[in-house]
Amino acid sequence: MSLGSAIKKNKPLSIITAFFSIWIIFLIILSVINKREIIFYDALSQNDVSSDYASSIPLERYFVEPFVGLAYIFGMEFLWLIAFFIIYLVFRIIYLCFKRIGIIKSEKYKTLMYPIDDWIRFVFKLFSIVVLVIGTIILLGYLILGFYFVSRYFMVFVQLGIRIAFIILLIKTSYIIIKLLHPNFKLNYESNKRKKLSKKEGKVSNSLRVGKRELIYMLGTAYLFLVANILLISTPFPTHRIETDLAADEFLFDFHCHTTMSDGWLTVEQRVMYYIEHGISGAAFSDHDNIRGAKAAQKFVEERGFDFVVFMAAEWTDNEHDIHLNYFGLEETIVPPMSDNPFTIVMNASDMIKYVKSKGGYVIVNHYNARPNKNEGLGVPYNFTDLMNWGVDGFEIVNGDSIQDREIREFCLNNSLICFGGSDVHTNEDLNCIVKLRLDDPTNMSIANIFQNLARNDHEVIVIKLHSNVVNFPDDINDLGFEIFEDYMNYLLNLNSIQVLSWIFWSCLVYILFFLSYRKVKKSNLNRLRYKIT
Repeated sequence: MSLGSAIKKNKPLSIITAFFSIWIIFLIILSVINKREIIFYDALSQNDVSSDYASSIPLERYFVEPFVGLAYIFGMEFLWLIAFFIIYLVFRIIYLCFKRIGIIKSEKYKTLMYPIDDWIRFVFKLFSIVVLVIGTIILLGYLILGFYFVSRYFMVFVQLGIRIAFIILLIKTSYIIIKLLHPNFKLNYESNKRKKLSKKEGKVSNSLRVGKRELIYMLGTAYLFLVANILLISTPFPTHRIETDLAADEFLFDFHCHTTMSDGWLTVEQRVMYYIEHGISGAAFSDHDNIRGAKAAQKFVEERGFDFVVFMAAEWTDNEHDIHLNYFGLEETIVPPMSDNPFTIVMNASDMIKYVKSKGGYVIVNHYNARPNKNEGLGVPYNFTDLMNWGVDGFEIVNGDSIQDREIREFCLNNSLICFGGSDVHTNEDLNCIVKLRLDDPTNMSIANIFQNLARNDHEVIVIKLHSNVVNFPDDINDLGFEIFEDYMNYLLNLNSIQVLSWIFWSCLVYILFFLSYRKVKKSNLNRLRYKIT
């Protein structure tokens, strides 16, 4: 059966092919008209500095561009799950209506639903167990050590559990495929299903059984998307490279990042390589409430002999009061009262700042909330003056690709505090914030020298706008998780032609695999298929 004749004879295939054709035409148009434009904006001087910088894509990135794009679009907030459940319910209702009125009545499709049903039930059981095990470990850790345990260790169990479960799922999937393709193997789904139903007969009504099935299908599908999301954002894909002409005394730094030592999705080693690929001179590894990430990064860089500077840092994290502070230069772990434990120094915000300063360290206020507080002045939970009097060295005026409230920059400049910037990167997304710093003594990479030079406020705090905001959905829609579609369109509209060609290639590959599978099923003998499956 040729492609053309197969499409003409099958309405489902015709519909899918029509949508695929529209998609490819759209991509082809993008490949012709798109021009990748990256904006570099200095939030300190408030100038567009794009003429001084460039963002280049490495060759190997083009081979996996769709996966990089999906990782960026899904991100780590998982708000898209709301949109997923809405779309899934609508799709499932339409599907069941079509099935009820007889539009979907293929015997081959009905037969193939046995392995599909078995597979999705396996997915549901497998990842439900994983969620239960991970949740139990984290809960026990929380009950024993409090939030201190959660902030430091939960990512280890999440990453390990997801990867083990994914390997088991691959084995299960391979098992089903081998049995389907091998001439001497059978799956025997119908006989097994009869045995299970005979045990339950009379105990569960048909409506409850259908409701349970629908719940399993919905959660099983959600698990699949969630696992794909986690694997995508924790895979070290090739990154863009930041290019600029640096003098011998100029350096590019990132002063805020996370690894799997807290809530980051890349390991310490992967994060170091991530920065090197970007062309960055050094970074502060500031995991929540611990310096393990910074120590491990320093050890890794020393062992490999990389020309890369790791700054000792940690993010003192008080979620109860919505205040996060990065402290630099101390090889001590200090946590807020909410993370009280017997192994670290426990201090409130004011005591922590004063303690770090007394030890020769430095403190920066991260992504500060500058709204009016219930006390006099701006800033939640502590106002600007409180934090300055306690001894902070500065505030982030940029966090990630977000420029913070203008009052923060103004307060820093008016009171000789450092205008700081950090990517606060957790995933494998392209770096979107850097600090360009000129050092009086470029051979001295100590924290003291770094902050002494930052105090002049003649550095650049650069926001890298990687994706233009051409498409904007209403906030009410975005709050329901549909922001991923807005992000997707803006991502697509700012690709270069080769990146778009990568999408065309992978789209065609997926369609070809779908068509070959479809043709295989259409050509298969129904009785033979029933024999193997049921």
